[in-house]
Amino acid sequence: MKIKLSKLMILIFIFCSICLTSCTYEKDSFFHKKNNSLSKLDKIKLKLIWQNKIGKNNIILNKLNPFYYKGFLYLANSNGYICCINVKTGKIIWHINLINRYCFFSSCKYEYITSGPIISNNYLYVGNKQGKIFAINIKTKSIVWTQNVFSEILSNFVIRKNILVVNSIGNILQGLNKNNGKILWTVNLGDFNTFAIRGLSTPVLFFDNIITGSDNGLISSRIVSNGSLVWEQNLLRFSDTNNFIDINDIDVQPVIYNEVVYATSYNGTFTALNLSTGDVIWEKIYFTHKNFIVDKNNIYLIDSKNRILALNALNGNLIWKQDQFKNNKIDNLFIYKKKIFFTNNKGFLYWIDPKKGFLLGNKRIDKYKINFILLIKNKLIIQTLYNKIYLFKILIT
Repeated sequence: MKIKLSKLMILIFIFCSICLTSCTYEKDSFFHKKNNSLSKLDKIKLKLIWQNKIGKNNIILNKLNPFYYKGFLYLANSNGYICCINVKTGKIIWHINLINRYCFFSSCKYEYITSGPIISNNYLYVGNKQGKIFAINIKTKSIVWTQNVFSEILSNFVIRKNILVVNSIGNILQGLNKNNGKILWTVNLGDFNTFAIRGLSTPVLFFDNIITGSDNGLISSRIVSNGSLVWEQNLLRFSDTNNFIDINDIDVQPVIYNEVVYATSYNGTFTALNLSTGDVIWEKIYFTHKNFIVDKNNIYLIDSKNRILALNALNGNLIWKQDQFKNNKIDNLFIYKKKIFFTNNKGFLYWIDPKKGFLLGNKRIDKYKINFILLIKNKLIIQTLYNKIYLFKILIT
């Protein structure tokens, strides 16, 4: 009788074990189906520190990104309003309006600020629709110099060795003395494309070289001190019904990683180039018109269908694809604490797993589109379509 009871207990034990295993498996399967292995992931919370607004409602922002400098945040809107904000408190320390203060003609209202701000040695630089650059002393809030360049400025400035580099409409790259505005050199990046998309690639610096894309599909490396050519490569590789007028603009800023230049053209050519020679390492077709990121030999980009793609940086092959957001307009990719963050046009911030692309969480920041994201350590500066500014602290539990 004892033997039979023992066998019965063993059978019951085995049966319960199978049931528990089955339940656990079903639970794990459920989480994976929902793209969320919650038990193994850190939870992210965003704590609002402060919020503010700069200027009037205005949606013509172009390349006007927030700029952080020595504990202060500098912002501009296209109506000429520039302000300095204390990052700790969110309070506006000072502000000026270039158009109202330094312009006395009715035509000035059309001179929208289109580029900047950027700061170097207490000088703040912005550019406008008319191709004029303003250098402002952030201590005295006064204009130090102004300079007219070739044409409208639609890319951000970069600075190296006291030289302010400007990429303007018409494929003209110029180097200016950042202290007095004197034009030091001017180069033509190639023939102007009549059918170009409105926008320009922001140059990227690497030691004393500058890598620049143009609207004719050419990417080049030049010496920043004089603009002389080191190498040039054409990203135009094909022409088809999707690109019947040969729109070959390189409007996305190139990325340099492990001595490789990664660049993309509007025609879908995504290319890895040797930083020293410009020789093509590999090329693929991925249609992306937004800034991308490279991290730990992986490339993360948003394609024209609003899908997030992860690529192998060594060969360009697809690793995974996240298409859950293809009905949204998403932008502003960045990486923090092994998570990929991005935004959509409805004011949401999302974060996903970089290994598989699984959705991990989201938070609605505003009811309008988020235009720019600036990460300062564990602080997140967010600028929305109508010039609202938020500062969140990222908490991981």
